[in-house]
Amino acid sequence: MKVSVVVGLTPTQENRGGISALPYSLLKYRPSDIELKIYTFNMNKISVDEIKYISNQLNAPIEILNIPYSYQKYKKNVWLQRYDTYCRIKPLEERLFNKDLIERFRQDNSDFILLYPFYMSCLAEMMPDQRFVISGPDCDLLVFTRMLGHTTLLTDNKLRRTIYLRTRRTLYLERKWNAPNTKVHFVGMEDYDCYKRVLGFENAHFILHPHSKIMKKQIDFSRKRLKVIMAGSNNFYMENGVNEMIRSLIKYKETLLETYDFTFLGKGWNKQKQLLDSKGFTCHFKEWVDDYIEELVNYDIQLSPVYFGTGAKGKVLDALANGLLVIGSTYAFENICVRNMDSCVWSKHHSDIAQILISISNNRQRYQQIAEKGRQQVLTYHNPERISRRFFEIYYNEFKKNK
Repeated sequence: MKVSVVVGLTPTQENRGGISALPYSLLKYRPSDIELKIYTFNMNKISVDEIKYISNQLNAPIEILNIPYSYQKYKKNVWLQRYDTYCRIKPLEERLFNKDLIERFRQDNSDFILLYPFYMSCLAEMMPDQRFVISGPDCDLLVFTRMLGHTTLLTDNKLRRTIYLRTRRTLYLERKWNAPNTKVHFVGMEDYDCYKRVLGFENAHFILHPHSKIMKKQIDFSRKRLKVIMAGSNNFYMENGVNEMIRSLIKYKETLLETYDFTFLGKGWNKQKQLLDSKGFTCHFKEWVDDYIEELVNYDIQLSPVYFGTGAKGKVLDALANGLLVIGSTYAFENICVRNMDSCVWSKHHSDIAQILISISNNRQRYQQIAEKGRQQVLTYHNPERISRRFFEIYYNEFKKNK
């Protein structure tokens, strides 16, 4: 089978400058009879030398495509971006593909073209004679539905307007995915269900998200002080849950101070770090590390108070695969093959996290076993070879059936 891959972000083993890890795993562990040609706009700005290394790792040529000036102009101008967000329905990415580039894709004569991320999907409409797989989109309709369920958010007029306009654009975009030449690959079961139920389309599949880089780590909860990490950007999807969690940590600080060191890794954690510092916690802040997984394995526990979200949460999957005990909301563990108090710890309310940490310090062996089971589950069911083989089998059979 011959497959062309058109990506906005160069595939990397870990997310770099965006959501770039999923295609790496799907492509690297593909069956041996799959021939690839990869085209990238390299919006995550991976160096030429590293792209050559990635090309060797994936055993596939990678061609860097030029980003048109008109596209760059939009991205660099804040007013044009606002216009694109609030007024323009059609995807800006249409500007990436000219007639010459489309003809080059056509001449590859591939069995199908894999598009990633989802905003590359406009190419499928521009090439109706070619078969496409749109990989890894989250269902924005599901996100907005969940947001609308929280009445406290609806008091913000700007936020309500943004939800309305983005919903309108999402409906416009996702309705175009139901074309005879297009299939959609979701990594979230709830996303798949929402796409199928709300839009009524039958051209999608749900496949688990593969884990990415793993390192050997000894899981040991016997140390006097355990290391806790909160990873990723503290953005809109985390903010409310984080604030509830921080209040609970401060409430039980006298017990927690003796047992835990806390680290924030990512953007937007300055305020939380300063607050915990002022209350006497041992607390560290790192905005960036060169090797995320190498840093991650230095910790015992990850806190993931995800307040909104869809799809699979990459930071949660990374932590579980590398032997950390993960404590988080139900949204944090969506589409990951773990169970509460068996292979992860589910906090029904974000304010429960401090009491869970106290329980861990009093029942260390039990929670160490949960962390070990979490790693085992993810390495088994999110194995990239297993998932890559399943991915290519599904779409080979789908397109063969519809020939």
